[in-house]
Amino acid sequence: MDKIKICEAMYALPGGVVVRRRKSLVAPVVLFAVGAALLVLNSVYSAVLTNNMRSALVFIGACLALTGAILCAVRGFGSTGAPYYSAGRCYLGYDELYFDRSEIAAVTESIAAGNLSRLLTMPRAQVPAVTVCMYRSRDNGFVAMQAFEYVDLEYRPLTGGFFIERNAACGGVIE
Repeated sequence: MDKIKICEAMYALPGGVVVRRRKSLVAPVVLFAVGAALLVLNSVYSAVLTNNMRSALVFIGACLALTGAILCAVRGFGSTGAPYYSAGRCYLGYDELYFDRSEIAAVTESIAAGNLSRLLTMPRAQVPAVTVCMYRSRDNGFVAMQAFEYVDLEYRPLTGGFFIERNAACGGVIE
């Protein structure tokens, strides 16, 4: 189960259906700004505030500012991007579905038919004997999935990669 290989296969789809894109820096910058504002409020109103309130402002402000700074650094200087579905204008989320070994035929049949709703309604297991790895948009407008079986301490592919793009009414195999 190599997420990088699945992503590379999606990036290679014709027409730029899925592209690598960095996530926005807006949320981390806002976190940093709110944290810094709380620290400034603590220093401006230190005479009026109780010790407990000052401690809380410093703790919360420092945590928010530090989190925002770390997220800014990771998103700004990180070497990889996240899979972005161009037509749906959204990032793809990663899910893993676990099934019992007795469901191998149903899982492979569902993936070959591109039947995502059947996969999502099948009974799940707690142990990943059969795992379906998928990247999908929130509205399921695009889904890329592949099934793996856990055998001899490794995951072996049961199916090839398969993608479904509902808006374009197409689907196919990812090689």
